[in-house]
Amino acid sequence: MTQTQNHPGLKDRLIAFGYDYLLISAYLVALSGVSYFLMRSSETASWDLFFSNPIRADLVAFLTTILPVSLYYAVTESSANQGSWGKLKRGLKVESIDGNRISFGRAFFRSLLKFIPWQIAHTCLFNIPGWPFQPESAPLWVDLGLILVWVLVGVFVIGLMVDKDHRTLYDHISGTRVSHSL
Repeated sequence: MTQTQNHPGLKDRLIAFGYDYLLISAYLVALSGVSYFLMRSSETASWDLFFSNPIRADLVAFLTTILPVSLYYAVTESSANQGSWGKLKRGLKVESIDGNRISFGRAFFRSLLKFIPWQIAHTCLFNIPGWPFQPESAPLWVDLGLILVWVLVGVFVIGLMVDKDHRTLYDHISGTRVSHSL
């Protein structure tokens, strides 16, 4: 197998992410249910309290969504299997450039880089006055931040498509690659 054939392209990686997104979605639905239950059952808690301060909302969103999802990827991609559930279903693994298993630290760094657009989107959305219930006009920096989200996603996808080894920007920065399991 040649180098390029051993490294999956956009289709394989999107399908693997689709499988993983089933797990992520189940987690987000469960998190939403628990949050709704807690808000409905508590006399003092309310959605207004959560959304009244953009920094608090952003921190809670990071701690309850991005951090757990990043940890999921870090734990699974640094494990002996070298891949998340979706990657394993597609016969893919994450490895260092020299083909070795990556450490938890490198896997966690890679995951955080991969989900920077998601975090930027959270930060921007929570800084739209009145969001999410009565959104008003966003400040210019929020609009620019949301554009940056799509630029980063585009850079990730285009990099994956044009790089000879199908490595994304976050793969290059973290010194990793995705390959087919042998």
